Amino acid sequence: MNRVNLQTLREELEDLRRSADEAASPTERAGHLRDAAYLAMDLGDPALAMTHALACLEAARSTTDLSLQARAHVTIALVMGDVHDDVGAATHFREAEGLARSARDARGVAVVNVNAAHYDMERAHFASSTLRLLTLLRSPYASALHFDALRLGLDQVFHINFTRGAASALLGVGVDEGELQQQLEARRDEVQAQLTESQAALQRLRRGEGRLANTRWQPDVLEALLVYARFVGDVAQAQALADEWVQLATDWNVPAQVGRARLGRAALWAQTGRWPQVREDAGRAAQLFGDEHPSRALAAQQLLAQAHAAQGQWQAAFEVQQALSTQADRIYRAFMQQSARLRVIERQAIEAEVRAVAFAEAALRDPLTGIPNRAGAKRRLDHLCAAARRGRSGAVALLDIDHFKSVNDRFGHAVGDEVLRRVAGTVTRAIREVDQLARYGGEEFLLLLEGLQLPEARRACQRVGQLITEIDWSDVAPGLRVTASIGVAMIEAGLNQEQVLRQADDAMYAAKAAGRNTVRVAGLPTHSVD
Repeated sequence: MNRVNLQTLREELEDLRRSADEAASPTERAGHLRDAAYLAMDLGDPALAMTHALACLEAARSTTDLSLQARAHVTIALVMGDVHDDVGAATHFREAEGLARSARDARGVAVVNVNAAHYDMERAHFASSTLRLLTLLRSPYASALHFDALRLGLDQVFHINFTRGAASALLGVGVDEGELQQQLEARRDEVQAQLTESQAALQRLRRGEGRLANTRWQPDVLEALLVYARFVGDVAQAQALADEWVQLATDWNVPAQVGRARLGRAALWAQTGRWPQVREDAGRAAQLFGDEHPSRALAAQQLLAQAHAAQGQWQAAFEVQQALSTQADRIYRAFMQQSARLRVIERQAIEAEVRAVAFAEAALRDPLTGIPNRAGAKRRLDHLCAAARRGRSGAVALLDIDHFKSVNDRFGHAVGDEVLRRVAGTVTRAIREVDQLARYGGEEFLLLLEGLQLPEARRACQRVGQLITEIDWSDVAPGLRVTASIGVAMIEAGLNQEQVLRQADDAMYAAKAAGRNTVRVAGLPTHSVD
């Protein structure tokens, strides 16, 4: 058995951070950050968990892997659930399932639902959790539960969640609405059949007949089997499981795990009426949880008050209830503060992402004219070249403003800048939405024409040249006249980006050699009529 304690968890978290920083790919980085978020939750630090979860999502979004993005959203949902932000958690679960379905990722859909079922159980919605897992089991995505089962263990998590959720629901505990309880009762035979199968799978794991994909799931296996033993009324088995769970948690020395094990055993003692033992375990659990795990701390306090009342210790029960009310109020405020803090972290991450997108967009635009720059144009040209290899037509035109140096020399650079802006604006308004004008450098512009054949591309460029000659400059510099020389080249499947641009450049120089203010097409004789 692997030994787990606070120190090993902290060391593992630090290793994951380091691995994320050194990751060779965004996919690898996202995986390390996701694991780091779960470890931070184990350590009771939801703010740190949210930081890692959002960084995981950022890494995932830098790829085209929708399944990876879906798993990142699941992680954020679980972190939000940890501080009872039900709205935020539900939003990210929905986003995760939508992405997984879009990717046709059966395992991704299964992962979302298995984790959402766990989330339901943590809210004591045991009927809801059980019905969700039954729906998954009867869906086309069920086969994903057994995909690479030994390494991934998704089927093991399914059996853990189903055993605990179904046994709890059939015990009659939980806070589900009556309609859900009725739906569960209507499918009772189906639930019990799967419950028998799932608990048998967990029993085999407990006996060492299989290997857990993650040793940190050992307490979850014991908890699920304990609830099942309580459901079937096997008190001796339940007690043995409760003691084993407490001993395991004590050996690991993680306070939250010890508190959870003692709370689980206290619930067993309450069911069998052993109130002194309830007082001992529930009291110790409440101390261990403190305000770091408030919902479980409140559950422990409630059991403690119940134990005092059952023994006729009314004053002690009253005092515990008073303390419980005070603690509940304090915990409610802490929840609100923690949830607000996570929302701030999320908003900051979103704002940072928006800024990053804006900076990336700005890096692809010319600050003077506002149109795409050389880098932006080349990115678009890459897409057109790829489309040409699939049989899609397209053309490139290089446009050079004639005698631009003399414009700067005669009228000044401010006028020269205005010439560039007006030419860019005039041409951009004249072309189709699917086309793009970019500033290629200096007084040169690159015009990308999607889906056009050669005659259409030539006519489009002739129209552009004519519009440039018609621009009114009277308010800028009386007497100024601007024309352009344009060279056109077809984007063909056998040519790369550099070859296409070279042909357009040669055609543009042919236009200048022909007297400027004209259009020439690559590959056609220079004396051909435009």
